[in-house]
Amino acid sequence: MSYKIFSKFILILFVLSASLGACSKSDDQREFEQEARSGPNGYTETDSQGEVISEDPDDWRISPMYRGLVTIGEGITGSQPPYPNPLPLNQDLTLNLYINDIETLSKFYIYTFRPPSGLSGPIYSEEDISSPILLSPPLSGELIAGSSSGSQASGLYRLLIYDGQDNIISYGDIRIE
Repeated sequence: MSYKIFSKFILILFVLSASLGACSKSDDQREFEQEARSGPNGYTETDSQGEVISEDPDDWRISPMYRGLVTIGEGITGSQPPYPNPLPLNQDLTLNLYINDIETLSKFYIYTFRPPSGLSGPIYSEEDISSPILLSPPLSGELIAGSSSGSQASGLYRLLIYDGQDNIISYGDIRIE
């Protein structure tokens, strides 16, 4: 094999490996998803009007993959955690999800996680996002808890928001009372 052919072969391998690496998840995204899959361990407390009473800095962050493309709240500039939190079992949660880039996100799913039962759902799915949109999924305490009985349902639940390709977009914890 001549040096020229060998050099071209090495160059092609380098370009292929670089492009394959660009398609995979970044280390930041993998770390974010690992944190998201841990158990719920605190929550951002909000009142019935959405005012933050106390904040959990781990709640409702946007993944590295979707920063600037998705907002938890009503628009690109403002973020607002879901409310009320804690959530009574028989009440609805207000969760606003603003999607401003449909090129990378055309569907999403919301799952719940509570140890020891693990991941369940999806409890909500949106499978045809064709333009920037503000979504407010209908989520109740009963739906999040997967139960209509009080004492069995109370506790801390993690909501995980996934895209259509199993990448986590955001997550946060909700206390059901």
